[in-house]
Amino acid sequence: MSRSLQFSAAMRAYDQDRNEEALQLMQQCAESGDPVACYLVAFWYSNGEGAPVNLKCSAEWLHRHEILAEGGNSEAQWEMGQHFRFGNLLSLNIDRANYWLELAAENGWGAAQHHLAWYLETGQYGYAQDKQAAEQWYQLALMQDHPETLYTFALREFKGGQITEKAISLLRRAADKGFKQAEHVLHTYTQ
Repeated sequence: MSRSLQFSAAMRAYDQDRNEEALQLMQQCAESGDPVACYLVAFWYSNGEGAPVNLKCSAEWLHRHEILAEGGNSEAQWEMGQHFRFGNLLSLNIDRANYWLELAAENGWGAAQHHLAWYLETGQYGYAQDKQAAEQWYQLALMQDHPETLYTFALREFKGGQITEKAISLLRRAADKGFKQAEHVLHTYTQ
């Protein structure tokens, strides 16, 4: 999902240490239903960035984020899974992380589909290794042109250590979406 101009303005203000302005702009984004903005507002309130530390406000914004996820927002579901998986403002909880990951994947979020495939392929985070299920999720992510999945499929197209036209095509699609590893491999093999 691309972020709004206001989100970008909030991040520029934050990067320039204009934290009060950043918080105000980001809170407006969060109020419009942007789940990443909800999380950032919660995070900034928890750290006292742009306002004094306010754990009550932080908890309220995390709750709004969860409401978005419960309401079917696949990006919010993906984000909830990540926050539980890595303990970002929420207690580390792999079962809850997997719950949200699976919902996001089922609702078509490409990053969730790719990561669920990876966890099934490698048997990580409480998932049993299941190559067939992993391939199904990879295929769904590929149909959405998820950049990391494009990159993964490009690597599968190398033959005898040599890049193929199909690999170049997939790498270009991933690079066009900003995936830096794809740019690097393209540069290495096509220059």
